[in-house]
Amino acid sequence: MKKITLLSLLFSFCAFYGFGQTMVDDFESGATNVLNAGGGIATAVVTNPNQTGLNTTANCMEIRRTGAQWWIFQGIDVNDLAISSSETKYLSMMVHFPAQSDLGLRFDAPDDASNGTEVVRPLNTYTDFNQWQEIVFEIKDDDDTATSFTLGTLFRISFHPDMGFENDPAGQVLDNISAFGYIDQIQILDSNPLSNDEFSLDTNISLYPNPAQSEFTIKTINSTRISEVSVFNTLGAEVLSDITKISKDRYDISNLSSGLYLVKIQDENGAIAIKKLLKK
Repeated sequence: MKKITLLSLLFSFCAFYGFGQTMVDDFESGATNVLNAGGGIATAVVTNPNQTGLNTTANCMEIRRTGAQWWIFQGIDVNDLAISSSETKYLSMMVHFPAQSDLGLRFDAPDDASNGTEVVRPLNTYTDFNQWQEIVFEIKDDDDTATSFTLGTLFRISFHPDMGFENDPAGQVLDNISAFGYIDQIQILDSNPLSNDEFSLDTNISLYPNPAQSEFTIKTINSTRISEVSVFNTLGAEVLSDITKISKDRYDISNLSSGLYLVKIQDENGAIAIKKLLKK
């Protein structure tokens, strides 16, 4: 088996994500692509509330729920992107919510002013609560019967941030007082980043709290078993190879100096994930 070093893994990560992508909106210049909204929703471009982890950009879009409708939505212009029925494309966005939310997108609007009719849910589930996580949707006409996007032109997306049906526990999670959602880095991709073998583990684990003071916890889903955890500095030097376990899922970093680190997590099958960690 080919040995994968941390630096080569990070290089592959950057190369993978830098290929075949179209930035729809990163909100660094304000709400440049924002269209109509409805159902009881308030959105605004704000300072990124958590400039750590996967998303360190300056700005993002804040989402508040002001009404009880399940279908509250925010329209976002994608500048009339041509997609043939023989192509498979994906939409990726960074998501930061206080709990698991039932997310959905509509891709089938016939123009910039319409909302579309069919809701498509993401390929992965939001699990890194109060942290940034990449969420990926396949661009197609609907979830039930469509296998591709057949309309020829993607005019817009309508984003439903809080439908409240298929999350666990079910129910709406946003409000207009303290429970806000954030999205950022909306991109159209030629490939599904979740299917990349070297990073498939990343969708099955969460690391928190982040920032951390003296310890962090790694939680897994789908019965994933972690076999090795090590910590590197941003230059690629290993600083903790035999990290002390406080309990089954908790790891001690009390001896580390404050700063940004990379946590390399390997499962029993050899799959590897890299998580950024800020040590206070």
